[in-house]
Amino acid sequence: MKKSKGETVDLLYLNKSDTKKKAKNTKSTSRSTQRNKKQKTNGNIKQANNTKINLDNEIIIGLTPKVSESKQTNNVKKQVKKKVNKSKKPNTKVTKRDAKKRKIKLKIVKWTTLLILLVVAIILFMLSDIFNIKQIIVNNNSKVSTEEIINLSTLQTNKNMFKTTNRTIREGIKSNPYIEDVKIKRNLNGTVTLEITERVPTYMLNFANGYVYINNQGYMLEISEEKIDVPVITGFQTPADTIKAGNRLIEEDLKKLGDVIKIMESAKSNSIANLITQIDITDSENYKLTLESESKTVQFGSATDINIKLLRVKALLEEEKGKEGEIYFQDANKTVFREEV
Repeated sequence: MKKSKGETVDLLYLNKSDTKKKAKNTKSTSRSTQRNKKQKTNGNIKQANNTKINLDNEIIIGLTPKVSESKQTNNVKKQVKKKVNKSKKPNTKVTKRDAKKRKIKLKIVKWTTLLILLVVAIILFMLSDIFNIKQIIVNNNSKVSTEEIINLSTLQTNKNMFKTTNRTIREGIKSNPYIEDVKIKRNLNGTVTLEITERVPTYMLNFANGYVYINNQGYMLEISEEKIDVPVITGFQTPADTIKAGNRLIEEDLKKLGDVIKIMESAKSNSIANLITQIDITDSENYKLTLESESKTVQFGSATDINIKLLRVKALLEEEKGKEGEIYFQDANKTVFREEV
């Protein structure tokens, strides 16, 4: 059936009015529900306020429970007891270390005391009459007498051999300039042996009205008026006030003495050392040798080409035998003899 235009308008109008009524009803219902909810929550809050809550046995996050004073004191006492018990408990590691240290200390004390007692016993035994000196033997001495060496050593028979130290014995004997060294041997049978090394005079120095005997090391051994069969050295620089038995030449003279020893050793190998009776060391660039038995002097020059020079001297001595004069060198290979008129 066909509807008229009027009918369609009325239906639309009715529909719109119905939707508006429905919307109003939903709004009113929502408001009523919200009111009911508020009333319920307010009622619950009132009930909660009216009901008492026991928090003693409850645990609330963010809050620490209240503890009674008696419980607090008991807890404090328990903690103190725990600390006391902990302090009373010994540390086993520390006690073991202490025990080990004590044992080590006791051992050290024990062994040191035993060692000291042993040393004391040995010293007392060595200083007893068992080790008295029965005999003193002196070997290898020629210049210094045995009696003088024993007196210098301070050793005595029927006295303990260990009461005098080796240093004291050595220093006493070496106070004699002729003694270079001493070796000491003590035998348990009561014999003390002294092995002597003596210095031997190899040159003499002209001094005042006599001579000073010296050895190859420049030690002054003795001052005497007696001339012995060794070369005389002249032209030395050692001061007169230092010339004394037991002293030594100054450094400059010791260097020149070294050159003299080289010349004399080469002269021995060429069999003419026994002809050299005097050596002048005033100038180290020109040593002068005196050959008294040959009535000749040699202007030797410095201590260079020693062996070549002495071979030339030996040859000239044979060529100019019986003539008095002087030998000098133009160079190491050319020797000239100048005869005295």
